[in-house]
Amino acid sequence: MSPAWPAVCTAGISLSSIQITEELREFLKGRLTSADQIEIVLLLQGSPTQSWTASEGSQALGMAPESTAMRLFLLASQGLILFEPSGVPRYRYGAGDGTTARLLQELASNYATNRAAVLRVIEARAVDPIQSFADAFKLKK
Repeated sequence: MSPAWPAVCTAGISLSSIQITEELREFLKGRLTSADQIEIVLLLQGSPTQSWTASEGSQALGMAPESTAMRLFLLASQGLILFEPSGVPRYRYGAGDGTTARLLQELASNYATNRAAVLRVIEARAVDPIQSFADAFKLKK
């Protein structure tokens, strides 16, 4: 398909006409580094009163438990979700401020209607730090 032919969703709206605000772009570039992080935040946002362990989150999203645990920790350290200390660490949705909550709601809306555009913003960003960390341990041939 030629770039001159915009993708069209089932409602007949050109996907290229759906815009991600500059504020959301900057938020994504600065605070969310991967599709996995977005999926985790949106999972927790969808059930704001429920707390999740890494194991529960990984099962719900089909991710590796270790990766989910690391991403939950990073998201909590950025103030995008809340950490609940206990025998097994638990996390729940809790944006630190009104602006963050509004941007996460905007993200949820954009992700539901135009996931590809959101992922392009993420892909245009620097490499995922977790992947970079994991790559550091790969043996060179």
